[in-house]
Amino acid sequence: MTDTLARIGAAPTRETQQPISKDTILEQLAGCPLTYGDMTDADVIRDNMMTTPRSVRSYYVMGHRWVRVRNMETDLEVMLRLQSRMPESREIYISSVIVPFNQGHEISGNDLRDIPVAAIATAYSRHEVQNIIALNRAFALGTSDQTDPMSPLPKASGSDQFLALVGRQYDAIEQANPGRNIAKLLAEHNNTKLPNAQRWIATARKRGFLAPAAKGQRPNKRDNHQDEQSDK
Repeated sequence: MTDTLARIGAAPTRETQQPISKDTILEQLAGCPLTYGDMTDADVIRDNMMTTPRSVRSYYVMGHRWVRVRNMETDLEVMLRLQSRMPESREIYISSVIVPFNQGHEISGNDLRDIPVAAIATAYSRHEVQNIIALNRAFALGTSDQTDPMSPLPKASGSDQFLALVGRQYDAIEQANPGRNIAKLLAEHNNTKLPNAQRWIATARKRGFLAPAAKGQRPNKRDNHQDEQSDK
């Protein structure tokens, strides 16, 4: 996560290792109308072990956290409210920005424009999704998780184990071949047709064994062009 934020010109401060304390105060400061104290039995399911959200507003209240991020170029430090889009998805967006008091420092419009909120939200979203994917793969593969990810895939099936292997191999191929058509390389590696590999990849994404495709990108068209160029 730290490396990802650094690439977009931001850095977590030491306080970001845990959610910022005094959440209720920050929520009130940001103008959020609801807090944990407003949750009723109609909003949450409570037992001795945990509290589970059950209403739209409980997902809003329980699906957020505050973090501190510092712009490494301007040294401006801000508090960001990270909000999950649960239950629809684990995607993170930034719903509020607070600039802490810093005596002698004047806040300018450029300071605020230099906070890459969309990129930061994407970095946290990917981190959240990758944690879930790693857990799903671990449950599906068990001890098989220690095998070489580039080992040929077993006979195709819709099982969790097969899809976890597809997702793991996809990541390994992508890491070794940035900017290439990963579906095509995966198909060639397993001696199968491209539509088969594309179907496996799509199913692995849908079932939580592979990260969603990046928004606003059409990787197949772009990567096919790059493959054609490299083949000439």
